[in-house]
Amino acid sequence: MKRLAILTNIIAPYRIPIYASLAGTFDQIILHGGTEPNRTWTCQVPESVKDRKVLTLQIPVQKKTGIPGIFDTNYLHFNLGLLWSLPRFRPNIIVTHEMGLRTVIGLLYGKLAQIPVWVWWEGTLHSERNITRARSIIRSLIVRHAKRWISSGRTSTDYLLSLGVPREHILQIQLCGPQEVFLAVPSSANAWFKDQPRPVILSVGQLIPRKGLNKLIEACGRQEACGREFTLVLVGQGPERANLEQLARQFSLKHFLILPNQSQPALNEIYRSADVFVLPTLEDVWGLVVNEAMWAGTPVLCSKYAGCAPELLPETNIFDPMSNESMDAALASVFERSVSPPDVSRLKTWQQVSSTICHALQNDSTGC
Repeated sequence: MKRLAILTNIIAPYRIPIYASLAGTFDQIILHGGTEPNRTWTCQVPESVKDRKVLTLQIPVQKKTGIPGIFDTNYLHFNLGLLWSLPRFRPNIIVTHEMGLRTVIGLLYGKLAQIPVWVWWEGTLHSERNITRARSIIRSLIVRHAKRWISSGRTSTDYLLSLGVPREHILQIQLCGPQEVFLAVPSSANAWFKDQPRPVILSVGQLIPRKGLNKLIEACGRQEACGREFTLVLVGQGPERANLEQLARQFSLKHFLILPNQSQPALNEIYRSADVFVLPTLEDVWGLVVNEAMWAGTPVLCSKYAGCAPELLPETNIFDPMSNESMDAALASVFERSVSPPDVSRLKTWQQVSSTICHALQNDSTGC
């Protein structure tokens, strides 16, 4: 059985089904740096998925987003423990996430051990438009030496192509999560907002500036000023909660709720209880909440700054949160009941994605 090493900063819950599937084919270990202080993710890693936290320096940085003036708190991971963990495990294949020191170490080991190294990339032309010169130089070096790539969707592929990666070197998949939770029809599917005015407009995500929730509240305020009745519901936690509540009062939103983070089964009920899901993000490399809402059967309106938008949604369901005119037109379609329903045929299941990756890795034994 081939030994597969996956190098990542943290184990994201949405990736666990794919990791578990790969563990059934490979002697696999995930080498990671542990969780980050600003993450609220909680996940159970199954016993079949071996993981090891390696010595890692986490350095907080303020990352520029694709929108000038909007910053996000990120962490640089210097996974120094890989220098001795990789020789100890002696993998036959390496999959490394993103383009940083972790991937440099992976490529160097791959060169010395003559094994294939795959770089799994998620960023888009929008999310990476303001990166530092140092990052640009490192990525140029990585692109020069990496011959195998996994991209998390069309917009991630577009970014790799812009760096000069040949299209034939890119395995394009989709970002995905465990869709079974959101396909299940709960007995209390419409119980959440039965006493609230319709339509119920829902958004789910961190309460941080990058998510563009202030733009959604302002747009809803303009709808309220036109005499339209509705309920706006946000689900999530974060430092912007007080500011968003104040903004809702400023725009005189009569029916406005913020719910804390919910379990996936509860989220399924919430999606199904809403009339439309809106993702007003100013930057997301994908936007898995769109997948979740679509699997639950909820119509979706999505910001053009989410990487998933052109791949999963028709143009009529995509808007620019930086444009009042675009946002107002999107919300008007809710009241006109003209939002296109979700087309789940555009979605890939985690089983399809894991099968695609597994097939590519199994057939790759040619070394670097």
